[in-house]
Amino acid sequence: MMRKKQVMVFTAMLMSLALAGCGGQTSTDGSQNGNQNGAQSVQNGSGNAEAKNAEGAAENEKTLRVAFFWISADLDPANDYNGWVTSRLGVGETLVRLSDELKVEACLADEWENVDDLTWKFHIRDGVTFSNGTAVTAQECQASIERAVSMNDRASEYLKIASIEADGQELTIRTSEPNAALLNNLAEPVFDIIDTTQSEEQIKTAPVCTGPYKIAKFQSEQSVELAKNENYWDGKPGLDQIEVTQIADSDARAMALQSGEIDLTNTIDQTSTTLFENNPDYQVSSIISPRVNVAYMNHAETSPLHDLKLRQAVSYAVNRDAYAELIGGSPAHGLYSDATPFGNDAIWSFSYDKDQAEQILDEAGYLDVDGDGIREMPDGSKLTLHYLQAADHGSADSAILAQAVQSDLKEAGIQMEILSVENLSEYQSQGNFDFYTGNDNSAPTGDPQIWLETMYTGLGTSGKKNLTSFQDDRIDEIVAQMNQTFDQEERYRLAGEASEELNENAANLYLTNSYLNMVSSAKVKQAVQPVADYYFITKDITVAE
Repeated sequence: MMRKKQVMVFTAMLMSLALAGCGGQTSTDGSQNGNQNGAQSVQNGSGNAEAKNAEGAAENEKTLRVAFFWISADLDPANDYNGWVTSRLGVGETLVRLSDELKVEACLADEWENVDDLTWKFHIRDGVTFSNGTAVTAQECQASIERAVSMNDRASEYLKIASIEADGQELTIRTSEPNAALLNNLAEPVFDIIDTTQSEEQIKTAPVCTGPYKIAKFQSEQSVELAKNENYWDGKPGLDQIEVTQIADSDARAMALQSGEIDLTNTIDQTSTTLFENNPDYQVSSIISPRVNVAYMNHAETSPLHDLKLRQAVSYAVNRDAYAELIGGSPAHGLYSDATPFGNDAIWSFSYDKDQAEQILDEAGYLDVDGDGIREMPDGSKLTLHYLQAADHGSADSAILAQAVQSDLKEAGIQMEILSVENLSEYQSQGNFDFYTGNDNSAPTGDPQIWLETMYTGLGTSGKKNLTSFQDDRIDEIVAQMNQTFDQEERYRLAGEASEELNENAANLYLTNSYLNMVSSAKVKQAVQPVADYYFITKDITVAE
C-alpha cells in the first residue's frame, strides 16, 4: 500500500511538472572451525549457574541490526569492489582515509611525505594490531598492498607502483611515473590492510583487518555477523555485536525499519525518507553526496546518439531542476557532484530549453514528417531511443528518473523506450543501448582524476569503465597533466576544464546530484552519514541503554 500511494503521488508530480545461495561460514579472525552461533555465543558449559551467567551477559550486550543493499559474494578486499563492503562494515581500514570535505586524513599511517615526483614515504602508526593481535608493521602493509595490486587491475592503475620497501614502521612507495593522485587513491578500500598470512579461503570469508569490528560469521550475499574488535587501536567500539543483512530493495529496507526488523540502514530512496522525517521514533542523517544520477549515452556509430546534434538536443530537453524537485537532491551541472570542490560553479552546463532542443533537431533534419508527434531520423526511420536500467536496481528513484526523461523527450518529439533488463552488463559490453542508467560516485577517492580517467579514457582497456565509446583528445591530455600536477588547486582547475569539455561534447546526461542517507530507530546514537560512501559502521555508533 505504501508503494502504491507513493507511485500515485509521483505520477501526479510528474504531470504537474509537465514531465510528461549461501556461502561458507567462518568464526572470528578466519578460524575454519566455524562457531555457528557467532563470536559472542556461549560454549556449552557444565552447570546451570554458568548458563544463567552467560544469559545475563548476553542480555547486557549491545547489539545492532543493520540492512545493507549489497553484501558481496566474498569479503576479500582485493577482489573487485568487495573492499567497499569490508570498509562499510567497519572491518577494513586503509593507510589514509577521507574526511567529509574529501580531504586526506591519517589512519593507519600517521605521517607521510611526497619526497619527489616518484617517491612517497609513510610512517605506519605505532601500536596498531590486527584484530588477532598481530602487530601492523610496514612489512605487513607492503604485503597487503602488493597483493591487491597483483590481484586487481583497478588497484594497479591507481598506484602505478615500481617498488615498495618496508623498514620497521617506514613504508616507501616508488611509482613508475608521476602519480599525483596516489595519496587519495590509497584511501580506496581495495587497499584495506589485511593480515596476508591467512589462507586465501580465510581471507574470502573472514579477512583479519584493523577496524573496530571483526567478522564472526559470513553468508555469501546474505548476511554478516560482526563482533567487537577488543584490540582496536582508536578507542573502544560502541557495540558488542552487529547483525548485517542484505536487503537489495530500497522499499523493503524502509519497511524492515518500520516493522522493527532492523535498527539502521542507508541508501533509502530520498523520496521514501519522508516516512521517517519529523518522527520521534526515527533519525535521518542526509547529505548531498559525490554521487550523480547519470543517463550514459552511446557514442558508437551503431546508436543515433553518435550524432552530436542529437545529444545536444537531448541535453537541452531534460529538466534537471524538476528532477531534483521530484526525487530530492540538486540539479547536476556536469561530471562532478556539487558535493565536490571541483569547479562546478565556474563551468558552462546545459539548462532546460525545449525551444533550443527543437530548433537543433529541426536544423539537423530530425523532423516529424508524418505528423504523429514523433520525429523521423534524417534517413526517414523513426527516431526511437532505448533506455536501459537494471531489473534489480532496487531503486524507485531510478525508475522515476527514467520516466521523467522519457516524458521530456516525448515533448521534444523523441520517442524513448525504457527497457528493464536482467543482464545490464551484457548489454553494456556489447554496446547494445542508447542510454543506460547509473548512480555513480564522481569522486570515489576524493580526487577528480580517477573517475575522469576511468569513465572517459582508455577505451577498451582492462580495468576502465568507458562503455560508451567516448573519446576526446583534450580529456586524454588533461588526465596526462593531472598525473604530473601535485598542486591541489591546479588539479581542481583541470577538473573543471574537463567537466566543461564533457558538457560541450554533450558526453552524457548528468541529471541530479544524489543524497546519501542513514536512517535509524531513535535508540541508535552517533549514526551519521559520511560524504565518502564507503564508510558506514564506525566505532562511535552505539545504542541507548
